[in-house]
Amino acid sequence: MGYSLFRKILNLFKPGKNVHTSPLLDLQAIDRLYGQMNGVPVPDIYFPDDIRLYNEICNKVQKYNVNNLTRTSSYLALFKKHPELEWSFLAHMVSRNAGYHMTDIRSHILSHVLDSHEQRSLFTFLERCNSAIFEDAFPQLLLYEQWKLTGHSSFHLLKKFNVSLFMRTMWDEYLQSGDQHILTIALIMNEQHMIQKRILSDPHLNIGVEKWKFFLQDRLELTSILFPYGRNHPRSLAGLSVSQFEKVNSRILLGKKLYSVLFHPIVFPTAFSFSIHHPHTGSRKDYWPHIYSKEGGEKRLYSPELRSVWENLPSERLSSSDWFMDQRVEVLSPLLTMTMPHHFSMTRRWKARTSILINLKRD
Repeated sequence: MGYSLFRKILNLFKPGKNVHTSPLLDLQAIDRLYGQMNGVPVPDIYFPDDIRLYNEICNKVQKYNVNNLTRTSSYLALFKKHPELEWSFLAHMVSRNAGYHMTDIRSHILSHVLDSHEQRSLFTFLERCNSAIFEDAFPQLLLYEQWKLTGHSSFHLLKKFNVSLFMRTMWDEYLQSGDQHILTIALIMNEQHMIQKRILSDPHLNIGVEKWKFFLQDRLELTSILFPYGRNHPRSLAGLSVSQFEKVNSRILLGKKLYSVLFHPIVFPTAFSFSIHHPHTGSRKDYWPHIYSKEGGEKRLYSPELRSVWENLPSERLSSSDWFMDQRVEVLSPLLTMTMPHHFSMTRRWKARTSILINLKRD
């Protein structure tokens, strides 16, 4: 690997000034993995046991891929059984926030900005992304569970599940190294590239909301990913604001930061306890009942349960195209480092925002 490529890879994912980075993989490892991903493909042969396992997993994915609530609880249940699958807990907490954003659409504030058609279109967009990630990732997690139970790897079935060959290599790497950080970042990368390829790059994509409204919310960072933690009431909030959602590299960097925040020793123990003792409903009352109410009222913000404002949508068949095809080695850059933001407390900022919203509501 030449020096110019070395510099290009290091500069591709500049994390910014307000983060701390620590090394993960070196360039030789990146080069090796990239070579494996682009090696001569081996024909996949599926035996009867493979087909039975494939059908079992398909049935489980269909059973739990009903709505945001079922997906979110499924991620947590799997993490409780296999705590080394740190991505599964990250997915659980991020999926909680997806549910909050879905019910926010029906809040008093956004319902005055978006008409009913726009509200439904935005919900459908969020639901498609949430569902697509589950359909891609959950079979991978179940194949890992099967490997733990039997000692036999069935990851060749990933191709049958339309999972990128990128992840087939990364799962093989994990089974050999046991490095949870590399696996988690690989899953973050895979799911964001997947929705970029199959949803966000769709020329027919139309979320039904005028672009200025969508990107105004994005640029002003009105959308945040929040992790309730702490033993005091009200709970503290850790997390980060979402911006430049349309850029896959920005979402991957955000995912890496959120991963480091969630598993920070100050955050993880009580965030995990919160997730166990407070089943996800989609209402922000789950974490801040002094601010949010499922019924509304003068002194609290309306944050309904998901089931009360949105019905289940039928699953949608997406393209099976592999995002990794024709990618250059630079795409593996996120595997070079772990990334931890210096500041991740959202408590004071969220208090200020909710105070403004309550005052606007009264006016």
